[in-house]
Amino acid sequence: MQQYMIHTLVDVTQHGDLKKTFPFTSKSGELIHNKDSLVVAKNQQSNFTTLLQTLQLRGNIVWEHPPIRIHENIANMRFGTAYFGKHYIWNFMWQVEQEEVYSLNQDKYGQLKDDFDIVPVINFCKETATFPASAFITTDPRTLNTYFSYVPEENK
Repeated sequence: MQQYMIHTLVDVTQHGDLKKTFPFTSKSGELIHNKDSLVVAKNQQSNFTTLLQTLQLRGNIVWEHPPIRIHENIANMRFGTAYFGKHYIWNFMWQVEQEEVYSLNQDKYGQLKDDFDIVPVINFCKETATFPASAFITTDPRTLNTYFSYVPEENK
């Protein structure tokens, strides 16, 4: 299995079932206690669903863990030059069986970049960065809010 990771400034929190009576704790551990918190959770879940559907354009994927949110200084990361300082970053790891399924020419992530670029998302969830468009941005060096990495066999 080939293992990849997406790194994004877009809130792709996975909440699972949100059809419960207030108050309740979602799959991600967040307290959903009123209509406003439910709307945010639904928007986050929609972004996660969009992420999954886009990943599966080229092959079936398998994953073991939901996206992990971290709060880091992005200075040494590959996000666009418009972003600096500390931001929330969502990292999601998945696997595919096909080797080089996302490759385009010499770029191991070329087709992922093409598939994700300007795919609409719902922002203003819990992101700490503001984007010029409500979308995953994978090709603009200034506003790039999403990039990919390969996880070698020994790190699995």
